[in-house]
Amino acid sequence: MANDRPPRASGETYFFRDQGQFDLIRARLLPELIERRLATKRLRLWSAGCSTGEEAYSLAILVAALLPERGGWDIRILGSDIDRMALAKARRGIYGQWSFRMAPETLRQRHFRRVGDKWALDERIRRMVTFNELDLIGDPYPDREIRDMDLILCRNVFIYFGADAVATVAAKLAATLNPEGYLVAGHTELIGHRVPGLGSRLFADGVVYQKGGDAPDPCPAPSRTQGRGLSPRAFERGCRAPSAAAGESSCGIVTAKARNPLPAMPDPLAAARTLADRGDYDHAELACHQALAANPLAPEAHFLLAQLSQLKRDFKRAGEWLDKTLYLDPGNVAAHLELAALCERAENLPRALTLRRAALDIVRALPGDAVVDPYETTAAEMARWLAP
Repeated sequence: MANDRPPRASGETYFFRDQGQFDLIRARLLPELIERRLATKRLRLWSAGCSTGEEAYSLAILVAALLPERGGWDIRILGSDIDRMALAKARRGIYGQWSFRMAPETLRQRHFRRVGDKWALDERIRRMVTFNELDLIGDPYPDREIRDMDLILCRNVFIYFGADAVATVAAKLAATLNPEGYLVAGHTELIGHRVPGLGSRLFADGVVYQKGGDAPDPCPAPSRTQGRGLSPRAFERGCRAPSAAAGESSCGIVTAKARNPLPAMPDPLAAARTLADRGDYDHAELACHQALAANPLAPEAHFLLAQLSQLKRDFKRAGEWLDKTLYLDPGNVAAHLELAALCERAENLPRALTLRRAALDIVRALPGDAVVDPYETTAAEMARWLAP
């Protein structure tokens, strides 16, 4: 198929692309993996489809920050791509201004030195990454070199593949993961594709996939009457086991029962959260609209509808709901960060940066021990995550 090979040489990559996903990797996924590997001190990370290397080196910078003393650790960070010219640039580790367009100035100050009008990566970081030429579709893996990965990033690659190629590559990546290892794809890239052995976990900054026999498979793409999402308080709890009594399919998608209208409820917003918590997402959406009929100025209902719209891949509508949320609740940190992620997805980088800075300002104004909903972390800790 003509679309089974991703076009390269587009140069569409930069350090810490999609800051929301990298915040999740830094704050949740890597610390969990490091804790899990304390006994063996062995960590394997892979940037699959790494292009010119910025993503792989971003991972290395995070590992260096989280494990400044790496004595005794066996750490391998692999970057792979089909494009030899891109890999040659990656190995050189020298980048122009465009590669830093969403990165803070402190990144270059800490990890690069200026060489004319370019920036050369610190040798200690560069040595942490190995680059290999690899065709994700045609080459065999896992193999002796590429196996037992704890974290795989394969982002903005699946969008260039046909459905058969997506299934092939996703299955091979799943087989390459360690038990409980993570696959991070681009936003919505694997929605609509069933990958045996991978279960989805939902976080405020998107969906990640975890290898484990007990986890539910990633869910099929929502139809026009079916949606997936979690209430703000449940956004980081992951997928729940399906309930036949609730009318759910094996992936937690609500069946025809959910299309029946809801009776009037005394507290439709609370009901929406409860419905979303148990996986009844269509009824949660209906309940949100009941809440708005009773109180059109309820920011919580707008925010939950934004989440549901994102998981339907209706990003335009999600952005509209988030804009309304911020109009009604300018101090909503989660709405700022989710809208920033949508702006990054649409390549509206100036607005994304503005939104992230606004979120940081809000968090810094809170008491350090205040818990930031829905992230279940303190304002002081979140400020450290968001700070440039």
